[in-house]
Amino acid sequence: MERYQSYVKVDIDALQHNYFELKRISYPSMISAVVKANAYGLGAVTIARELEKIGLDYLCVANINEALELRNNDIYLPILVLGYVIDDSFRAIIQNRIEVTAYDFEQCNKINEQAKELNAIVDVHIKVDTGMGRLGYLIDENNTDNAIKEIKKINSLSNVRIKGIYSHFSDADSADFSYTKKQYEKFMDFIIFLEKENISIPVKHISNDAGAIVHGYYLDMIRSGIGIYGYYPSEIVKLSNKVKLEPIASLFTTVSSVKLFEAGESIGYNRTFTTDKITKVATIAIGYADGYPIQLSNKGFVKIKGQKAKIIGKVCMDQTMIDVSNIDDINIGDPVLLYGKDQYGEISIYEIANLANTIVYDLICGITMRIPRVYVKDNKIFNIINYLKH
Repeated sequence: MERYQSYVKVDIDALQHNYFELKRISYPSMISAVVKANAYGLGAVTIARELEKIGLDYLCVANINEALELRNNDIYLPILVLGYVIDDSFRAIIQNRIEVTAYDFEQCNKINEQAKELNAIVDVHIKVDTGMGRLGYLIDENNTDNAIKEIKKINSLSNVRIKGIYSHFSDADSADFSYTKKQYEKFMDFIIFLEKENISIPVKHISNDAGAIVHGYYLDMIRSGIGIYGYYPSEIVKLSNKVKLEPIASLFTTVSSVKLFEAGESIGYNRTFTTDKITKVATIAIGYADGYPIQLSNKGFVKIKGQKAKIIGKVCMDQTMIDVSNIDDINIGDPVLLYGKDQYGEISIYEIANLANTIVYDLICGITMRIPRVYVKDNKIFNIINYLKH
């Protein structure tokens, strides 16, 4: 990878392994891969295409632009937009066969009118709020009647078809299962209410990764987010031992300078680190503008040739300094592992997230567009996406 000073390697073999692990526990339920936020920073088009090849059932995205990116790159799987869609996007939704989250009759009525003009049917998934407090119809005892009334009106629209109904767990990856159980029971009770009103909805889904892996609430479909990329939402999920996930992302950069400093020299902005002895310092070609957290300043570490090197001073916008006093034969151009795996070993992304006082989601979603994504399958590079062409 000499062409790139920094890059993230995405292991497609691991991605496929994770899909089949999730399929193993949830079959015959469908699996939807959540590829919002550019597949959590790892490249939505390539991830979707590779999963489509091996039998993935569905894709979920956050907004219409993410859905259109997939359609414009010849991804034909069903796509559900999980978030709000503006009126101006209705035509594009209809023309590109994109499914919509529904939680407001007036919006559905507008979609219906547009669909009539285009002589099309739009599939929607009713969203109900069982305890997340975000989108969806409230279905507690004070709101159930209103929610049913609205859904009946949506069901009567001529060019809108209710294909699915779903909710979202807020706490399924915690040690206390009680709230998740309460959410699930509320969801299932509401479905019974709808069926009593002769509204039977084909695709019911509520589980994220934790809901599926730990609790086994598969229903007709599960929505896999961080799990399909090989990461456990929490230690509770990992310790359940239901699936063996393989992380798919490894972040690399390059040594750009090596210098010797005498004792008493300051390193980096605001002089937050001062050498206390003769210190060999390497600069590496990555910083917080690349998505490498500034919170790792003076406490994070990297590996070069399998050996640890501590970050010293503040992480800069484009560069970071490390103490390489204990590493012999280090040169400009040497590869540096920030997290993930190389031929020498591994740096746990969970450890790096803890050091940065954040979560794995944040680290991989935060990889910026100036970092190329390099895709590997069968130990061979088969695709490279460089968002910023030079």
